[in-house]
Amino acid sequence: MRMIKGVAVSAAVLLGSCVDLDVTNPNEPDRERVTASPQDVQTLISTSYQAYFDNAQQTNPNLPTSAMADNLTGGFFDFGVHDVTTEPRSVFDASPLNTRGFVGRAPWSRLYPVISNVNDGLAAIDDGLVIRTSRGGADQTARAQAFGKFVQGISHGYLGLYYDQALILDEGADLELMDPTDFRPYTELRDVSLGMLNEAITIAQTNTFTIPGSVDWVNGVTLSNTDLVRVVNSYAARIMAYTPRSWEERAAVDWNEVLRRIDGGIIEDFAPEGLLNVWESNMRRLYSRVRARPSDHIRPNYMALGPADVSGRFQTWFATPSDDRMPFQISTPDRRIQGTGGPSSAGIYFGYDRNAIWPASRGTYRWSYYYYHRAGLEDSWYVGPQVTMSRTEMELLKAEALIRLNRVEEAVPLINRTRIANGELPPVTVEGPPDNASCVPRKVTGECGSLWDALLHERAVENMGVEGAVLWWDARGLGRLKEGTLVHFPVSGIELENLGLPVYTFGGVGGAGAAPQPQYHRCPVALPRCG
Repeated sequence: MRMIKGVAVSAAVLLGSCVDLDVTNPNEPDRERVTASPQDVQTLISTSYQAYFDNAQQTNPNLPTSAMADNLTGGFFDFGVHDVTTEPRSVFDASPLNTRGFVGRAPWSRLYPVISNVNDGLAAIDDGLVIRTSRGGADQTARAQAFGKFVQGISHGYLGLYYDQALILDEGADLELMDPTDFRPYTELRDVSLGMLNEAITIAQTNTFTIPGSVDWVNGVTLSNTDLVRVVNSYAARIMAYTPRSWEERAAVDWNEVLRRIDGGIIEDFAPEGLLNVWESNMRRLYSRVRARPSDHIRPNYMALGPADVSGRFQTWFATPSDDRMPFQISTPDRRIQGTGGPSSAGIYFGYDRNAIWPASRGTYRWSYYYYHRAGLEDSWYVGPQVTMSRTEMELLKAEALIRLNRVEEAVPLINRTRIANGELPPVTVEGPPDNASCVPRKVTGECGSLWDALLHERAVENMGVEGAVLWWDARGLGRLKEGTLVHFPVSGIELENLGLPVYTFGGVGGAGAAPQPQYHRCPVALPRCG
């Protein structure tokens, strides 16, 4: 095989050694051998979700993107968190020479190899290869094919969620003939990914199989073909709901279809079992790390926890110019944030630790006195279930769909489920939370929030620590990103340089691909206390 010069997909993706049209790929004989072996083809496909999971749970992109959403805060230069969260927001440095710019390159460099392996396996199946677990054993070809289309779909969907444009590569792509500059817009990536996921569903619905919960599939999670359909539907709901870059695009989503996907989706957390060096959440490693103090690398942002404050200190902090902001103690009846022993006592998700982690010169607006311990501390990032998609996320997304479809009453119990059980807060109604001195959440003005505000508070608290990029994708479509924050990343600068194309970028107040001023309390339909 001869490779196209500069295809990052072939340089990063496929074969790692492709640099020039006139260079023969030395990996091709091994690839031909692998794709001729049924067991090797199954392994190419079965291990693909672990590689996807590795990106979805890595420090980069999850720490910087959740910080861009003002869900986390951080002042270290690691992983680009500092650079993408300066106030005011600055233009993203997409140069390949930017050593702190991996946040813009990480999914590109990780997901195209995933797509490559899956495509090789699917192409072999299309060419007639049959997969059996043993000589004379059951035909498991459909299982591999359904799983491969699933991972192929979510990988393209992730690229569309993350970048303004990217390459589309399915098992029929001819890398010798394709145009390596044929980047397609994020909306097309969304549509193609949903088509791939629909193919996975069709295969799973017309065949019976079991995916073992082994380390080379989804560790600790056994899936029947109907279980796989549920997982695929939930990922499809994510892609549909989170792809929009603006309030207007979010409003235009087919919310009836999102609702259908969620109702046909997961009924429990999707959580591979942790295994050190294989199935681990490196993102949660830094959430849970304890050295001199808990959460000593990144911390929950006051924008995420502050609406639960009933003392008025959050509103004072919010109204203070960024350079003059100082951390404060929250007083709240939300038991996820504060225990029964008073403001200094730990809640069930977060605790109070009166320490500043980062130098004041990097901005005291970054400081937080709160740490995250919901998933446990120390080894929790590789021991036990590593939740990468929660039932709660899906239920709260369903609540949004119902509100947007003017079925507001049906959304109320979904919002109350975690609010009451985990927060030990009084139930909301269509009118919103009880409007009294203990109202949670409160607006940045201090007024008691609406039902919509209550929904977004549940999301900020419950979705923290699951998959960081989801918080960024969610916030941009809800118009809640700080002004100037990137709404998507440009194509990897290394890719562009390899292709001889100019590097471009986004972000910065008033810049291209940057969020406008946020409207924190805008509602999609008429609700009491909105605005």
